Amino acid sequence: MSRPDSRRRRVLQLAALGAASLALTLGSSAAFAHRTHVSLTRVTINTRTQHWEIIHAVHYHDALKLLAARGVSDDVQPASVAGRARIALEVERSFFWRTADGSLLQPLTVGAELEGDNVLVYQELPPPPRPTTISLESNFLHAVFDDQVNNISLEFEKPFVVLKLSKTRPRGAFDWRLPAAPAPQDSRRAK
Repeated sequence: MSRPDSRRRRVLQLAALGAASLALTLGSSAAFAHRTHVSLTRVTINTRTQHWEIIHAVHYHDALKLLAARGVSDDVQPASVAGRARIALEVERSFFWRTADGSLLQPLTVGAELEGDNVLVYQELPPPPRPTTISLESNFLHAVFDDQVNNISLEFEKPFVVLKLSKTRPRGAFDWRLPAAPAPQDSRRAK
């Protein structure tokens, strides 16, 4: 009877040792982990105005590094109005939307705010009046971080299209089709 108990104890000790080893391995690799530099831009359609609503989310730390790289004084932080305005200006200068004929589409910046760990920059843009291919170029934060990726989620229809723009691949394109007219609602009540 003592033999199964010692065997069980040995198995439990080995399991505990294995779990501790795994925890140390994962813990040490997490301590050396490098946070990737990614911004997310969501593009949706406002059903009332039919304009594109564009929301750029920039991590606070990345926004802080951007301000420092642009020589903005230390007292201007992403949480301040001046800091958010400067980040919005950098967004305006860094994203270029063009139609197939080369016409530049210029989003209008309507605001910026701090939400959690992100600075959100809000823009709107009247879409092209007819179907076309839209090219999008971004160099946002590419001069600050070599590994910067700008993900643009085009949420016009499902499945969403995501463009991943980086320093090595700063351009992407998508086909713009006019949204389908909403189906008329039946005003008769079901009986």
